[in-house]
Amino acid sequence: MLLGYVIHDKRRSLNLTQKDLAKNLCNQNTISKLEKHNDTPQINVLVKICKRLDLTLNQIFSDFSDDYQKEKVSVLDDIEKNILVGNLSDSNKLIEKDIREEDKAQFHLIEAILDLKSDKLEDALFNLDKVNLETKMDVNNIYDALAFLVKGLVYLEKNNNDVSNHYFETVYNIVKNYHDFSKAKGFEVLYLYKELGSAFAKLGRNELSAIAVHLGIEIARKTEESYFLDEFYRTLAMINFNSESYYTYKNIAYYTALALQHDKIANEIKSWG
Repeated sequence: MLLGYVIHDKRRSLNLTQKDLAKNLCNQNTISKLEKHNDTPQINVLVKICKRLDLTLNQIFSDFSDDYQKEKVSVLDDIEKNILVGNLSDSNKLIEKDIREEDKAQFHLIEAILDLKSDKLEDALFNLDKVNLETKMDVNNIYDALAFLVKGLVYLEKNNNDVSNHYFETVYNIVKNYHDFSKAKGFEVLYLYKELGSAFAKLGRNELSAIAVHLGIEIARKTEESYFLDEFYRTLAMINFNSESYYTYKNIAYYTALALQHDKIANEIKSWG
């Protein structure tokens, strides 16, 4: 099912007209376009629509499909996805000899991210070098870009801002000028933009941070995926702290986190006052 169908079916089940649903949220034409043409509104409007229909963003984006639930997902893909979205802390079941040759880059990336999470920074760099060897430095391979990204995160942990900047700029140039990530999974691409935007923000490079985040939000909107939306807007709020748009981004981040049931992020944003 497409996004518009989910909204339409839920609205009808609640005996709401399009006018009822739109009241104090948007105009009726927005609801009509959403249902008939799958035209996604701005995320803050979409969050309010979800709240009125008692839906979460996870339920309405593309991963909601019944057919999707029936698809077979490889163990490696499942582990990678859970690590990137923060749901897995170890990889005891990962055994390199069981991994296919074509999956080695993915395997070493997973190991590197787990090393980073465990503060095994040198082990992480070692595994990331393996990723780059497996990809043969192919800029159209998502794992090559992710390897450079995570190297930047490792050096950020080492407080070596010069080297981390170098790797983040490398990733930025890849995504701006060369990449074709058509074979990549949606959560991988969104993770790339989310972490790149957050990293530039930490380094005080707000202009590049904003570009990376807005690119990520646009990809999420086009692909109808909800991964990291709250974190995208949280970063925008942080880098716009002294501007008029701060409260707009903060509120979108907060209500998106609630809609995604990311209580930790919602509580963090709420504590900003």
